Amino acid sequence: MQLHDPARPGAPAPALIAVACVLQVALSPQVSILGGTFNFMLVLSLVLALSRDPGSAAVAGFACGLFFDLTSTAPVGLMALILTLSAFTVSFASRGSLGGLNADTMRFIGVAALIANMAYGLCLFFLGDQGDLLWALGGHGISSTVLDLLAAAIFLAATASSSSQRGFSARGRGTRYKVLK
Repeated sequence: MQLHDPARPGAPAPALIAVACVLQVALSPQVSILGGTFNFMLVLSLVLALSRDPGSAAVAGFACGLFFDLTSTAPVGLMALILTLSAFTVSFASRGSLGGLNADTMRFIGVAALIANMAYGLCLFFLGDQGDLLWALGGHGISSTVLDLLAAAIFLAATASSSSQRGFSARGRGTRYKVLK
C-alpha cells in the first residue's frame, strides 16, 4: 500500500489519514497504559507538519485536532488549538529538513508531542475536567508521549518506505550519473 501521492511529493495518500482516523476511534479509547493513551491525530499532524509549509501544516493540525475533539469527551476546540499551534511550530522549525524514520526526527517529534500532551493535560486540569495535577503532568503527559512516539515510529516508517521508491536509484532512473549502455 502506497502512503504517498506520487503526483505531489510530501503529500500522503488518503490511506494514511484514514488509518489514523480509524485507529483514533477504534483503538485509542481502548488502550490506556499508566494513564496515557494513544493520540493518533497528534501523531498524524506532526508527521504531516514535517513535510509541509507552516500554513498548510496549521490547517492539517486544526483538522486533526477537530477530529480528536469531536470523537472524545474533552472540550471541543482544545485539541484543535493545541494541534494547530504545534503543527505550525513543527513545520516552521523543521523547514522540510527532517523526515523519515531517524533519530533526529524522533527526538523532534518526541519534544513536540511532550509539549502538546503536557499542555493538553494542564488545560484539562485548569478547566476542571481533570482533578489531579500529577495525572495531568505525569500520567497523561509522559505516558501518552511514549505511546505517541511508538505510533510516530510506525507512521514515519510507513511514509519513509513509500517515499524511498522515488529518489536515488542505481537502476538508471533518478540518478545523477549518466548510464552507459
